[in-house]
Amino acid sequence: MVTRPLWEAAKGRFDFDHVEVTREHGLEAYFNEADFSGYDRVIADTNLRRLGKRYQCLKRAPGLVIFDHDVCQNNVPTSEWYRRYPAVLRDLEKARIIVSGASLAQQLRDEGIDACFLPKGYDGTTISDLGLERTIASAFVGRVKNKVYKRRKRFLLRQEKLGKLQLLRAEPGEPYNRLLNSIRVFVSADIGFNEYMIKNFEAMAAGCVLLAWRQPALEQQELGFVENENVVLYDSEPELHEKLQWLHENPEKAGAIARSGQHLVSEKHTWACRAAAFPDLLAPDIKIAPTPNWRDRIRLLGAGK
Repeated sequence: MVTRPLWEAAKGRFDFDHVEVTREHGLEAYFNEADFSGYDRVIADTNLRRLGKRYQCLKRAPGLVIFDHDVCQNNVPTSEWYRRYPAVLRDLEKARIIVSGASLAQQLRDEGIDACFLPKGYDGTTISDLGLERTIASAFVGRVKNKVYKRRKRFLLRQEKLGKLQLLRAEPGEPYNRLLNSIRVFVSADIGFNEYMIKNFEAMAAGCVLLAWRQPALEQQELGFVENENVVLYDSEPELHEKLQWLHENPEKAGAIARSGQHLVSEKHTWACRAAAFPDLLAPDIKIAPTPNWRDRIRLLGAGK
């Protein structure tokens, strides 16, 4: 579970009982049988999209807080859950959703949803700069096959064909960290998500220069991303090519950006940092969402099995 380091760090921040359920149908069984009396908050670290229609089991939990970093798919047309999340959250009636995009949180609040923002983070115990020789000029490490990554896939495959970068894969943990440590410029292409994915933070932590698809200004502001100071940003193919060339021709400046980025994420964007922010997100009273309308009812019909 990618967020396990978050909950390990949270043990030192607030008092909670932790139950780990590995599959969505197991979560349904647990919520249907559990005794939640005596708890102020019940936090469900779950993927609503994978939970599908079983999300209704969550209604049994008082003080429900859902932690779901895939809600960005609400605005991705290729996702099966495109524009479905507000309908589900209104159907849950009284629940807080913690999402990883500042713009997304504001959008949901505008729709009457109790939403707050907690960015994605990275595991500072796994990813670090090992001081290795960086033999790969520019690359992306990760998957592109999922249909929600359609625009990312098309864009990155074209850049690979043009010889601008390499598309690489690695096993999690040490092999992944060592591969990141061999890359000078990590090219991120979170096109259409309006927020920064975990790989951005991991690449910066490993000492890469992050060359990332430019997200809404609010995202940079909230994360402390400053263009050409701790990150390099682009929003078109010509700009990507221009920035890649500039970085390769200015290694000293590229190194300074990488070091500044690494300092930023190690100080502010580990899962331990996120754990420190969690209590303030839990404390306020949870607001009741508006009653689902007829459009919501139609969208709920397609909310998975």
